[in-house]
Amino acid sequence: MNLKERVPLAPRTTLGVGGEARFFVEAKSVEEVRAALEFARTQSLPLFVLGGGSNIVIADEGFNGLVLAVRIPGMSVEHRDKTVVLTVGAGVPWDEFVAWTVDRGFVGLECLSGIPGTVGGAVVANVGAYGAQASDSFMSAEALDQTDEQNTVRVFKKEECDFSYHDSSFSHADGRFIVLGASFVLSTGGTSRLSYRDSRFDLESLAKTLGHEPTLAEVRTAILQMRGMKGVLGSSYKSAGSFFHMPFVSVEKYEEIAAIARARDAKKEEKLRPWVWKQANGSYKIAPGFLLEYTEFQRGFVRGAIGISPKHTLSIINISGGRAADIAQLANDMRDAVEKTFGIRLEREVEYVGEVERGT
Repeated sequence: MNLKERVPLAPRTTLGVGGEARFFVEAKSVEEVRAALEFARTQSLPLFVLGGGSNIVIADEGFNGLVLAVRIPGMSVEHRDKTVVLTVGAGVPWDEFVAWTVDRGFVGLECLSGIPGTVGGAVVANVGAYGAQASDSFMSAEALDQTDEQNTVRVFKKEECDFSYHDSSFSHADGRFIVLGASFVLSTGGTSRLSYRDSRFDLESLAKTLGHEPTLAEVRTAILQMRGMKGVLGSSYKSAGSFFHMPFVSVEKYEEIAAIARARDAKKEEKLRPWVWKQANGSYKIAPGFLLEYTEFQRGFVRGAIGISPKHTLSIINISGGRAADIAQLANDMRDAVEKTFGIRLEREVEYVGEVERGT
């Protein structure tokens, strides 16, 4: 186990803020993960498992415990009838894994191109974009149970993971399970099943532009271009990604939101469509960026060293030397403004590590 002390964490995150880790371990095997856990246990240290550094804000004071970066490598393929089972280490960068599948013609993950972070983090967060989620192709995961002194490795099948929108049972277990690797089932033939569409992009319009059914590589390229246009993770901005979850509301609440938006600016409401998606259970999923566009916190907003991406309302960005406390304050103000305008309280998607809101 390669144990280090006082390791700066800001360079290890996509947002680029935060202090030091009191102790830091980069584990490349199950044995190194176990050794790190034993050290934390004997020293009575709090533990934080670091993936690719996206979707988190680390406190300015850092983390007074052990930060464990799981970097277990490896990818293997098992061929079956018209499908493949891909088993990949939790430390493999997610987009590297996606690109690998696209290069080999395996169908199922191409819509999740350009998302930073690791495979382990993607499973825990059930990453999703453009009508797809990691759970769509997920088969099982190996995870280490911290509550067991022997640090037993368990296999979790898909039905045990309680996947939902940008969520899984792993994220609700208070860090009990550390994902070590995962297996995914992909098709070996066919075309992309992209279901996302908005005013700028969908699979049908891409096919018309190309003059043929898009290949997996062409779908991946189009999505990477779209992510760049929207200014989300993977662009030139230092950001933690989309800061807030999409809220789900009743039909009555949706109609109330639509009425408020049209009364305030009907042309803007029409321009920003689609901003709502009806769900199978009768509820409506609302784009939080749409709600924010009716407050002062719109694209391009700047407050000192931080601000909001000029391309994406949900991306709080670190412009130059920003502080975690300032980011937390801006996020709180954005949440409060939406609640005052529409009566909806946005829930934070980004995880806070340490006492981020101290002093806000």
